[in-house]
Amino acid sequence: MKRLLLISPWFGAWPEWINFFIESCKHNREIDWLIPTDQAEPENKAPNVKFVHYSFDDYKEKISSEVGVDLHNLTPYKLCDLKPFLGLIFSRQLEGYKSFGYCDNDIIFGNLRAIYTDDILDRYEAISSHSDRMAGHLSVFRNTPKMQTIAKRIPNWRERIAAVEHFGLDEGALTTMMVPRRKHVIKRLLAPKSLLVERYTTPGGGERLWPDGLQSPDAWTWKNGQLSNERFSSGILYLHFMFWHSSRWRRPHTGAAPWLSLDKIVQCDWREAAQKGFSISPDGIRLLV
Repeated sequence: MKRLLLISPWFGAWPEWINFFIESCKHNREIDWLIPTDQAEPENKAPNVKFVHYSFDDYKEKISSEVGVDLHNLTPYKLCDLKPFLGLIFSRQLEGYKSFGYCDNDIIFGNLRAIYTDDILDRYEAISSHSDRMAGHLSVFRNTPKMQTIAKRIPNWRERIAAVEHFGLDEGALTTMMVPRRKHVIKRLLAPKSLLVERYTTPGGGERLWPDGLQSPDAWTWKNGQLSNERFSSGILYLHFMFWHSSRWRRPHTGAAPWLSLDKIVQCDWREAAQKGFSISPDGIRLLV
């Protein structure tokens, strides 16, 4: 039986860094990725990354049918609220896997299995890379009917996924299913066995100090499947560079996302970078020298 399938829907033009994302997936050979998309496949190919092609209208038809809610007015960003339902939507593709999850693609992965070992994946029903909530950029679940349908426990889930506004169901609402409030004794007894550990993956947010008591590091390096940064050389799950390419969730005092002012985010050829390694920082993605 295979270990883990991660699902990452994407609709619209690929981001500049997509070939680097795929390269970091390629080196995690025990993990597969499934990417539903309306785009042609990127240049970089990986045997463990499979693309499933839909028009956005066809995808909305599929998820409406699988979830049992009319979602034909869905916008691409609203797909974040559908992440907790991906186990249900793609239940057939999950056959033969012990675990499943979802992730974003503004990520460069390190060695995932060095941290998410068989022991960890077998022991817990839900695993997050944050200590205080389920992480929208990577959450992992045991592949059981219970966890495939866990999102249907979210109060008013039908109305919330059908609404135009974004509720962050993949983080706040799903977290309450995993870690109910102390006064809800029955809910706590029925809650999945969960592991929420802060993995320090997302620099630039200005909201939490890192393990050494300092602000997040800016200089990161990927080479031969290994991810490090200027202060930590091991135990790094992945780099999530959301705050560098988007100002959507940045706090006002941190200013605008630095990549927005760059002429080009990717400043090297991905093929050469796959061989020599590359750096990722507020200055963009560059070849290691």
